[in-house]
Amino acid sequence: MYMRRTPRGQPRLALSVSHAGGGGATPGGGGPSAREGGDADSGHTADRPRLVLTMGDPAGVGPEIALRILADISITRDYDLTIAADPAALEQWVGRLSVPLPGDILDVGVSAGTVDPGRPTDGGARAALASIETAARLCMSGEADAMVTGPVSKAAIAATGVSFPGHTEFLAGLTGAEGFVMTFVQGERRVALATTHLPLAEVPAAITTELVAGKLEILANGLRSWLGVRSPRIAVTGLNPHAGEDGRFGDEEERAIAPAIAGAREAGIDASGPYSADSIFVGHGDRDSGGPGSLYDAILAMYHDQGTVAAKLWGFGRCVNLTLGLPVVRTSVDHGTAFGIAGRGEADPGSMIAAVRLAGVIARRLAEST
Repeated sequence: MYMRRTPRGQPRLALSVSHAGGGGATPGGGGPSAREGGDADSGHTADRPRLVLTMGDPAGVGPEIALRILADISITRDYDLTIAADPAALEQWVGRLSVPLPGDILDVGVSAGTVDPGRPTDGGARAALASIETAARLCMSGEADAMVTGPVSKAAIAATGVSFPGHTEFLAGLTGAEGFVMTFVQGERRVALATTHLPLAEVPAAITTELVAGKLEILANGLRSWLGVRSPRIAVTGLNPHAGEDGRFGDEEERAIAPAIAGAREAGIDASGPYSADSIFVGHGDRDSGGPGSLYDAILAMYHDQGTVAAKLWGFGRCVNLTLGLPVVRTSVDHGTAFGIAGRGEADPGSMIAAVRLAGVIARRLAEST
């Protein structure tokens, strides 16, 4: 691995990376990693968090939005930013966009080959996956404070033979996390998911008391320690229309969800519900709205689209995907690869900017708490 540096007078990341079979990146090399200007523990996290961006699928909009952020002094002055990528792929994007090549690139050691915007390839998928692994291992080693991921194609990665339901599940497996909660954050609006990337037909069987109780515990802990909500109040949705209406439209609420809420309350978690999903999101994040959701600091939804539709209607392109429960801080954009507009220079970096800033807020909070 190599890294290019610019003389900003700030400590930079350094990492040796080795690869097995041309695949994932792992910390290695002949000695302890260190940053320029001091040892690995001498950092400046509270003032200027060390964040690693991933490039996403090189044929999508990920490289474009990352490059625009890395060229924006209004952002880079607040964070020590680098990007884990195939440098050759970024150089191809630099030529298309007429933006400067970043001063700091972590070469993940996997070539994406020729990048044709809008046309994903096996090489690009492998490079995108290596980018994620490199960033995650930097965070696990303490050499980075947080990672911010660009959008990837699950189908393209799966075509390489790698099991990849999504960033969330992949990172949970990579980091050894016992549990996780996919959470969408936009200001005071916070929507978490009990289940993530499952076929809708499989969701009812997945909704168990143990699952919901575990998600509530992780969510409550994350709200306190990462998001600074001292006494979080959590609303829990039902699975069925009208939250089952006393069992008329399904029994998951009475059989699994309500007992999980009761157990969480006994454990000191301020959770309530299950509430009908067609109304509980109304007013969430606006204390003065009077809507039922205004009373809560977060909402736990039962399945993917039940929560994400609400989150994206509030502000698609400004929402942040945050994974709670991991041993590393990971934020991400709220959109996909957008292959249809890749290469046109039309991609909106708003969600990644928000993801960078939220990662920085969490990193600072964690640094100040230690």
